[in-house]
Amino acid sequence: AFSKKSRRYALQKVTEAGVTPRLGVGVAAVHADRVELDDGSTIKARTVVWGGGESGSTVAQDAGPRTGRGGRLDVLPDLTVDGYPGVHAVGDVANIPSGDGAAFPQLGSVAQQSGLWAAENILRERNGKGTEPFRYKDKGIMAMIGRNAAVAEVGKRRHQVEGPIAFAAWLGVHAMLLSGAHSKTDAFLSWGWDYFDRDHAATVEASTTPQRIAWGDEAADVPHIEVDDDRPPIPHGPNT
Repeated sequence: AFSKKSRRYALQKVTEAGVTPRLGVGVAAVHADRVELDDGSTIKARTVVWGGGESGSTVAQDAGPRTGRGGRLDVLPDLTVDGYPGVHAVGDVANIPSGDGAAFPQLGSVAQQSGLWAAENILRERNGKGTEPFRYKDKGIMAMIGRNAAVAEVGKRRHQVEGPIAFAAWLGVHAMLLSGAHSKTDAFLSWGWDYFDRDHAATVEASTTPQRIAWGDEAADVPHIEVDDDRPPIPHGPNT
């Protein structure tokens, strides 16, 4: 969705960071020790990190309607689900048509605006009026690349901003999308810690077969690492 200039900037920054980009190919399979690409080549690695993007919730996938791209529900222009009267789908669970044959990207601004639009359409239905097709107010797009590196294309004419200014703008916009002062404060404290302290270990939750998101609200969800150790216990005593 970005301009060629933005893409060149992003490519330059990730290359400077030590990344070797592989353009024009997709991932066919991910294994513990390698990644297979759809051109037949293989990248071997001791550590594989996969970023797969957003997919529709299993609740929506099992609800009955046929799902589309990304396991999300294909909705009509007014955000209703075809064949299910009174059902609306918005945000990351929906493929919302943009009018040019594609769906809107999975962005926070799309989710917020579609949620408000669906609520207004529900009120229209309750008042005996017809629903209106969703109209998205595009304020621009932005992407984080790394420390002090980001790209933003703002406004209808896609005025481009890059570097530290776009980096700060990305943080500010995403903080404003958070709900509640507590969430915003936590985000700024976490981002500040990550920005100024470059020498701290990341929190990693070790699990061989994760089945769901660990929210941390229950004792079983607290991140932990289990180590198999068959050695006898160390004795404790006055001379230990």
